[in-house]
Amino acid sequence: MRWIGMVAMAVAGLVFWLGQGAQERSEDGGYLVLALSWSPSWCAAEGDARGDARCAPGAGTGWLVHGLWPQHEAGGWPEFCDTAHPPPDRRMTGAMEDIMGSAGLARHQWTKHGSCSGLSPAAYFDRTRAAFAALTFPETIRARDASLRLAPDAVLAAFRAANPAVAPDMVVLTCRQGNAQEIRLCLSRDLRPRPCDPDLLSRGCRAGQVTLPAKP
Repeated sequence: MRWIGMVAMAVAGLVFWLGQGAQERSEDGGYLVLALSWSPSWCAAEGDARGDARCAPGAGTGWLVHGLWPQHEAGGWPEFCDTAHPPPDRRMTGAMEDIMGSAGLARHQWTKHGSCSGLSPAAYFDRTRAAFAALTFPETIRARDASLRLAPDAVLAAFRAANPAVAPDMVVLTCRQGNAQEIRLCLSRDLRPRPCDPDLLSRGCRAGQVTLPAKP
C-alpha cells in the first residue's frame, strides 16, 4: 500500500510539473499573432453550409478577428494551457461579437489560446480589441459588391501601405480553395508589429493569385 501511495504521489507531482511547464512555456516571452479572417472566404468554405448569420445576405461582414495567439520565438505555439483564471462569462464573449462575429468563437479562442497568454479573459479580450482597433484596412482589400482577384503580395502590399509600421517579414497571407483566407500579423507583447518566426513565414500562401469573395 505504501508503494502504491508513493507511485500516486509521483504521478501527481509529474502532472503538476507538466501543468506548470505548459504555463511557463506560455509566458516565456515569445510573441503574439493576430489572425484576421476575410469572412466571405470563411463563408464560402464553411459558413454558408452552416447557415451562419455572418454569411446571410446583407450581413456585410468583412475582416474579423479569428484570434490572438501566443507564439514561441522558435516557432510553434502553446494550446489549452492550465490557468488559474476562470473562463469568460457570456457577457465577455458576447461583447466580442462585433469584431469576432461569434461569442462561441471568442470563448473557443480564450480556451485554446487565451489560456496560454498569462492574462485574464477580460485582459485578453481587451488586448485583442486594441490590436484590431490599431489597424487600417484599405478599400483595395475590402471587396463589396464584386469579388477581387489579386496576387497575395498585392494584398499584403495594400495592407502594409495602410499600416506603415508593418514590414514584409511581419505578416503573411494564408489562402484556402483559391480564396484569400487570413492575414496573420506578428506582434510583440505590447502589440507592436515585429518579425515573424521563419516557420510561420513559410506558411504563407503560394498561389499566383487569390480571390477575395464579395461581401454577402
